[in-house]
Amino acid sequence: MDPFDKRIPATILTGALGSGKTTLLNHILKENHGLKVAVIVNEFGEISIDHQLVVGTKEEVMELANGCICCTVREDLQQAIEKILERSEQPEYLLVETTGLADPRPVAQTFLIDQLSERVRLDAIVTVIDAGRFSENLELSGTATDQILAGDILLLNKIDLVTPEKVREIKDEIGDLNPSARLLETTNARVDLRLLLDVGMFQLERMFPQGDKDDQVLLKDELVLLEECPDCLSGVAHEHIHSHLHDDEISSVSFVSDRPFDYDRLGEFMGNLPEGIFRGKGILWIDGYDEKLIFHLVGDRSQAVADGDWGSIPRENKLVFIGKRLDREDILSRLQGCLI
Repeated sequence: MDPFDKRIPATILTGALGSGKTTLLNHILKENHGLKVAVIVNEFGEISIDHQLVVGTKEEVMELANGCICCTVREDLQQAIEKILERSEQPEYLLVETTGLADPRPVAQTFLIDQLSERVRLDAIVTVIDAGRFSENLELSGTATDQILAGDILLLNKIDLVTPEKVREIKDEIGDLNPSARLLETTNARVDLRLLLDVGMFQLERMFPQGDKDDQVLLKDELVLLEECPDCLSGVAHEHIHSHLHDDEISSVSFVSDRPFDYDRLGEFMGNLPEGIFRGKGILWIDGYDEKLIFHLVGDRSQAVADGDWGSIPRENKLVFIGKRLDREDILSRLQGCLI
């Protein structure tokens, strides 16, 4: 890390769905580090929801809508960063949280574009790993492996959910995949930020491990490695809701309603989830409750945490479920039946 480098440092937060990226982001924003932070969040789903789960910053949380992370979203990311750089009051740090279904390497490539690299430097790719669902996430999609391979810093999160023996087993497997990364063990994504921010650990070589240095320079200049998505080139896009997951049959189902849920009926739905769902998140309006509830589902674990009064915000339910081979109409019908 060059102490005389005046460019704005940027950190990419990546990791599988439900691994704890947003929890880590909130932890960073709440800490008394004195930095003016700008945040960009990339979502997977048809409705905007992730930005509402981010707290603790006075900065606008910019969200990137659904799209192919290799093409559409990367262009949007460049535009979002340029918009931030045009502000009269410049941020001192930039955080980019990717969707849990994204390979972070195309996102990292964005920071190598000349227009951005002159003013922003990529400080590190931080990959959050769910210890409780480590094997399941690797089996679900090759993207989870790509996220580990790309990480400069790896946070083995939720170690409280597994045995010490399992932690050692996971660390050995991670070490085989990415031996040069900094590996930190965490619970609830709590980590000393001095080990995470402004550390100067980004390595271009980790993005292109197969090439030599000259190849890496060529790829940096031409930015061609991860651009060509067949569905994007053919014009096929939204019905896939794709992020290089075409073969994995992974999709999302979004639900919005201005009517409250019945507590018991919703509880029955959550206790008997439709097959294929492995991630859920959202904001709940439950009949009889004055507070809005933040909902998270990861595998077979779910929680709904009170998040204060609704205030002037219109009461509504906003949910996103992500899974494999989902029956969209069945899920929407069952949720509709839980409403008052």
